[in-house]
Amino acid sequence: MPNHKKVIPFPQSQFWKFFDWVDGESNPIEEWLDGESDEVRMTFNSTLKDASKRRDHLEWSCYRHKMEGPEGIHELGFKADRRQYRLLVKFDGVQQVVILCGCYHKMGRWTPANAPTTAVVRAKALSSGKATRHERQIQVDL
Repeated sequence: MPNHKKVIPFPQSQFWKFFDWVDGESNPIEEWLDGESDEVRMTFNSTLKDASKRRDHLEWSCYRHKMEGPEGIHELGFKADRRQYRLLVKFDGVQQVVILCGCYHKMGRWTPANAPTTAVVRAKALSSGKATRHERQIQVDL
């Protein structure tokens, strides 16, 4: 009788979790969203909802690319209000993403202009424990 080994896959969460980068009591991601239109906020939420359901981040419709630099920052994108919005994020754990910065990007110009630098500074603060993260609630049943 042949010797069969049973392979049990490593359990993974059914959904990805998204976190906002937080500095003390300040949540700059939420503050950024508060200044945007209803369309931007709804598209932002639906983009994260869709991404949270796909196991491989390379299959996300919002995934753009990994940015250059040692901090491991990736760029996600969505379109709303006829503008190209970007989320600069860091993968931080199994199926966990921290949103470092929200911005607008067109023709090589970032708004705010320091968005990539801000993302790097925030990624370093997160890695060193000087900043924390707050889980963003995404309704996946809608």
